Amino acid sequence: MKPPLPICDCHGHFGVHPDFPAYAQTAEDLVAVMDLLGIELLAVTSTLACYSDCPRGNAEVAALLEKYPTRFRGYVTVNPNPPGEALAELQRWKRFHTPPLIKLHPDLHHYPVDGPHYRPVWEHANQTRAVVLVHTWESDPNCGPLLLAPVARQFPQARIILGHSGVTWRGYEQAVEAAQAASNLFLDISGSQSHRTVIEWMTERLGADRVLFGSDLPYLEAATSLGRVLAARLAQAEKEKILRTNFLCLLEEFGVPSARSGSATEAR
Repeated sequence: MKPPLPICDCHGHFGVHPDFPAYAQTAEDLVAVMDLLGIELLAVTSTLACYSDCPRGNAEVAALLEKYPTRFRGYVTVNPNPPGEALAELQRWKRFHTPPLIKLHPDLHHYPVDGPHYRPVWEHANQTRAVVLVHTWESDPNCGPLLLAPVARQFPQARIILGHSGVTWRGYEQAVEAAQAASNLFLDISGSQSHRTVIEWMTERLGADRVLFGSDLPYLEAATSLGRVLAARLAQAEKEKILRTNFLCLLEEFGVPSARSGSATEAR
């Protein structure tokens, strides 16, 4: 059974992961899963770019966007090292989306998200009103959620998504605390841990407008994240914001046609 509205997913990946057995390894596999679950739109970052090679990984995303332009949006993944590479990547792939979508993975890139090498990226994001998805984990010295509150206040035009919202229950508490301190922080529900009533809890504290559906496809089971929202004790209007309209607002895409009439044969 598909959900009552087409889903817009703010957090996905493309490529094989060394630690997670991906059940959707090709573009066609991803689209098939999306069709099955009613996911109209998936924003992806390259696994290769997260781990070691941003130029090659972003090129993989470019090819995916060319093949399935209506089903995917692409994050430009950037590494703060060596200095200068991040801005070069953002310029090279600026055609991905307007406003830009940027992915930061301070954990795998071994550099704190508030460190000086990231400053040119944050300045660019502030100037362009970019949507920045940042991997976070509870109390991590490179990507703990609380590190993002001062960054968000310093760069108020950037719209920053706390990827996984810190993952653990304490991580969610930190993510909510950070988001309460900065109105341009948003929470993504994807993650390898599932916490009972956490979606209701953070919606009560932040409002449904600040919570985004993310699946972490194809490394985590998207049906799990979807079921958590559909079963949550929230009003239908709140669920619709979380599952669809909040992310479309960040993308600045309005009136996006439903892809339910399409299929995996859309590639061109």
